[in-house]
Amino acid sequence: MERKTRSVPEVRSPLYPGQRVKLLAPRLVSAVSVEEALAQRRSTREYSEKSLTMAETSQLLWAAQGVTGPGGLRTAPSAGAIYPLRTYLLAGAVEGLPAGVYGFDPDAHELEFVTRGDRRARLFEATNEQVCAVESPIAVLLAGWFTRATREFGALARDLGLIEAGHAAQNFLLQAVALGLSAMVLGRFDRDAVARLCHLPASQTPLYLLLAGHAH
Repeated sequence: MERKTRSVPEVRSPLYPGQRVKLLAPRLVSAVSVEEALAQRRSTREYSEKSLTMAETSQLLWAAQGVTGPGGLRTAPSAGAIYPLRTYLLAGAVEGLPAGVYGFDPDAHELEFVTRGDRRARLFEATNEQVCAVESPIAVLLAGWFTRATREFGALARDLGLIEAGHAAQNFLLQAVALGLSAMVLGRFDRDAVARLCHLPASQTPLYLLLAGHAH
């Protein structure tokens, strides 16, 4: 059954570190079939200046790493249901949301404010000056926290985490199609630079960048 859409008030600066922002409940029904989304999915490198809405941003985050079942089961499969991925939103142009870096809490379906400011210029530098990184209104960073996974799977932990990131990224890309958006993923970027601009703890490793916006 589709959840009712709830209105989320505009979030205004100043935000403080750790402040929570409630996201819109995910939409569970779409006019676009999985088959149509698969057929239409293409990587897009050019984006217009149009902002994303909070509803679109919420839906994309949920598609990548949202909770769908008891015990925190998510949209993407995870070896041993450990879920080593940590998800961050780099918001550059989202209606009603101040530009900045936010952690995504899948269990609460909330954002946690990390640091203010549009990070797209620095992301442009960290991605070897790929223009899509500065044009896209948002970037979603999938980072790996492998402490528990390493205890369970040893040397396989990182490989399993990378596979999981691929599952999450494909969900994100297909959801973008269903929303009428364009999207792409980036695997070639300076990990250390991205970790710094997102203020990641030392225990987390950047794995994948997901971009989405309106086609140019």
